[in-house]
Amino acid sequence: MEALEAILSRRVVRAFSNKPVQLSDLVKIIDAGRHAMSARNLQPWHFIIVRDVATIRKLGELCSTGRFVADAPCAIVVLKDKTNVRWADIDCAQAVQNMANAAWALGLGTCWVGNFDGQKIAEILGVSDNWAVFTVLPFGYPSPNQPPSSQRLRPRSQTVDLERFGQPLASV
Repeated sequence: MEALEAILSRRVVRAFSNKPVQLSDLVKIIDAGRHAMSARNLQPWHFIIVRDVATIRKLGELCSTGRFVADAPCAIVVLKDKTNVRWADIDCAQAVQNMANAAWALGLGTCWVGNFDGQKIAEILGVSDNWAVFTVLPFGYPSPNQPPSSQRLRPRSQTVDLERFGQPLASV
C-alpha cells in the first residue's frame, strides 16, 4: 500500500482477530516510529513490544479508555524521555502517527489509548525512572466484527484557508 493511500484510508481498530502478528511486522512498525521527526533529533522515545498474553491482559486492565487492549494479540508501549519536557510529547505523537500508518499499510490496526495508569504499567514492564509511559498501542488484524467506521471529516472549506485566515481554499 502506498503511503498516501494508507494515511487517507486508515481507520481506528478496537476489535482484533486472533491471528498472530509477526515480530518482523512489529519491528517494521517500530522502525516507522523511529523515523519520525523529533526536535533537535533527540528521539525522546523508547518502545517495548509486548506479546505475552498475560501481560497484555494486565495492560488492558490498566487502560481505562482502552480495555480492548486486553484482546489484542500484541501491543507496543511507547515511552517518553522525562528529561525532554518541552518536546517529548510532540515527538512521541509523531512517532505514534507513523506507527499507526505503517501498521495500516501492513494490514494491521491500532487505536491510541489516552487514559491509563502509567505508573503501574511502568512497574509491570520494569521501566526505569527517567522514562514515562506515553501510550499503549494494541496491534492486530481487524476483527471481521469490527464496526464500520463512523469517521466523518469536516469539510475542507471549514478547515483550510489559502494565504490568510478566512480566505477559503477554492476547490482543487
